[in-house]
Amino acid sequence: MPHLLRHWFVYSLLIVIPGGMAAGRVPWIHQFVGTAVNTQVYVFAVLFCMAITLPLAHLKQTATRPLSVLLTLGVNAILLPLLAWGLFLLHPTSPFAAGLLIVAVVPSTMASAAVWTRRSGGNDALCLIVTLITNGGCFLIIPFWLWLTLGTSVPINAPELMKKLLLIALLPMGLGQFLRSFRPVRALADRNRMRIGVLAQAGILIIVTVGSIRTGPVLAESSAGLSFVALLMVLGQCLLLHAIGLACGWWGIRWMRGRPEDAIGAMFSGSQKTLPIAVDLATSPILLAGGLSPLAILPPLMFHAMQLIVDSFLIEQVRIRQVHD
Repeated sequence: MPHLLRHWFVYSLLIVIPGGMAAGRVPWIHQFVGTAVNTQVYVFAVLFCMAITLPLAHLKQTATRPLSVLLTLGVNAILLPLLAWGLFLLHPTSPFAAGLLIVAVVPSTMASAAVWTRRSGGNDALCLIVTLITNGGCFLIIPFWLWLTLGTSVPINAPELMKKLLLIALLPMGLGQFLRSFRPVRALADRNRMRIGVLAQAGILIIVTVGSIRTGPVLAESSAGLSFVALLMVLGQCLLLHAIGLACGWWGIRWMRGRPEDAIGAMFSGSQKTLPIAVDLATSPILLAGGLSPLAILPPLMFHAMQLIVDSFLIEQVRIRQVHD
């Protein structure tokens, strides 16, 4: 029982991802979740939970050490797209190659990187800053990389993206920090930091479950008729890309003699990628008309599921190492 309590989140992910994908193939469940559930509400709640338990001093300290933030941004927005471009050039005719590029050029995750980092004892303030910058600048970053690598770009609705960033990222973080400025609220949040952290993890599970239900049928349809070897190759490329991001985030900060807490934040925030924007791009009529294979949606879906599971196991290893140290 103690083992289950310690690792409940990992086991929950192993259940909700395949379970959600299977449930998504039931028409009424897929329709209900698609129309009645708004995951942005849960992203708002998760970021609020992170912000109200985050001392303002941590944000200030991170902002005054810009090298850690810059390195993480470099891994997420420059290194991973370049690596994916290299894989694309090795097999340019592969129907999955462009999908891997799409995964690499989208921003860092909105909420999960910060939650993973906090559970590992890392600097979650770094993740929140990287989230704001990569998502805020994606209307410039994504068209540039797609034009450079695919020769085709897509119009990005910058006002809509900025509105979304304001409502589900900046607003909950600002509200959380504003409420923390009141001593009774700050004391209450600090006393219940662990409980609030569990609520944030529960929010992540809901987001993952909904995402699995919505994308399960798409994954099943896009992978129908594909050989096991082809699916394994796509998964291997996603794993390689993510693993390099993890390693460069960690060792880059350590090489700069940065704090282990910053290295943990850079590891998760630099390597994780958001799913909704990747799916929107992979199903974009403009890219599909330009020759993008419908199978390009497969790498984003597999990358997302893989990063959640791999990073959940990695959290446990980081925590064990901290205990021994």
